Amino acid sequence: MGNVHPGAPLWLLDALKQTGRYRIFVETGTAQGDTALAAGDRFDTVITMEADPRIAADAHERLSGRKGILPLTGDSRELLPKLMPRLAGPAVFWLAAASRPGADDGDGGPLAAELAAVGASPLPHLVVMPREAGLPDRDALLAALGAGSARDVALVEDRLIAVPRAEAAVWSILIPDGRPEFLLPGHG
Repeated sequence: MGNVHPGAPLWLLDALKQTGRYRIFVETGTAQGDTALAAGDRFDTVITMEADPRIAADAHERLSGRKGILPLTGDSRELLPKLMPRLAGPAVFWLAAASRPGADDGDGGPLAAELAAVGASPLPHLVVMPREAGLPDRDALLAALGAGSARDVALVEDRLIAVPRAEAAVWSILIPDGRPEFLLPGHG
């Protein structure tokens, strides 16, 4: 198992549901399934993937029987590109998969491939990830978050959030007290 990141905060899931713009939630790094369960109460469809077969089996057992939650076992670098064309609309992506100890992640680890898959989609997906989940090169991370549908990226309570510019109104729901400072130069 890789580094464990705390799940998506409930306030964020509630705010994203409140926008009414997203009905699909995709998670990489299922762990015990806590985020998938919480998202299942707020989104029509939840797709969660876990690379570690033992962890995935436990999570699958915990999540079985929950309508609208699809747990997948496998590496997000392989699963996500296959999933993207099947999505019926824009999704919220919680990218929390972590590299496993001993894994050769010379390619930037799961996050680089996940961001490439999301960025290649023509749909205006929203991306959220724990701050500590990142590429070694911060500029590459920010460029990847801004790829595909143009997105504005901000750090909000230790989560990087990338909102498609076409959905800029979402910021007023996520941050009711004003817009955040964007991390990409020339954005906002």
